[in-house]
Amino acid sequence: MKKKILALCAAGLIFSLTGCEETMDPNDPQSVRRYLTKKQIGFTPNQFVSYAVNSDTAKMTLFLQASFEIDQPADNGNNAVAIAANKGNMMVLNYLFDHGAKANVNNGNGEPVIDNAVMMGNKEVVVRILDQLKKEGVEPQNLATAVLIAAKTGKADMLEVLANAGAPLENRSPDGYMPIHWAVKSGNYDAMMFLINKGVDVNAKCGQGYSVLDWATNEGYTRLIKALKKKGAKNTPKYMLDSRGR
Repeated sequence: MKKKILALCAAGLIFSLTGCEETMDPNDPQSVRRYLTKKQIGFTPNQFVSYAVNSDTAKMTLFLQASFEIDQPADNGNNAVAIAANKGNMMVLNYLFDHGAKANVNNGNGEPVIDNAVMMGNKEVVVRILDQLKKEGVEPQNLATAVLIAAKTGKADMLEVLANAGAPLENRSPDGYMPIHWAVKSGNYDAMMFLINKGVDVNAKCGQGYSVLDWATNEGYTRLIKALKKKGAKNTPKYMLDSRGR
């Protein structure tokens, strides 16, 4: 009788242990990792980013329960935030930021995520990233490149969002141009007018010594020339001399 009781107890213990091994504890990272291994799911950045691409937040949550570092990039250099921002996926972007992801990261091309978001022109994404950057303590001065991109591509709405976030509108890029120079060189009337109405210097000179009006005149942008002159823009003596010699 004792032997039968012991045998039953032993069998019960084995069954209990087996059951424990097969039950995932979401509060135990090792338990979650064992579950992922059993399901033949690679615990890798590539896998996590693929879930972000497919908006699979349930699987992303499993990875985070297994102590996955949320900002890790995949082999192509893009992390989940970079992918969500580029694709305009607000659901995933909000999920990531709510779970501790950083906005102050670069994509696979080495570009700040905010710069790529401005290039893509998704206002809702840009506003969300700017809000997150502010929470992370990123200074508005660091948004200068995003302003240049918005001016060069003629995205006046992006300039407005960036200006509201405190981004500098008169920073000079390494090539010597300011946002208003790029807006004019690219023929972007709305972007130019936004900058002018924000009080930027209409007679600012680029690194080569040419004014904003010089560039508009050089490119033959009649509408821009008229608006600039109305705001007091002038051609430089340098440009006038150069144009006579052509």
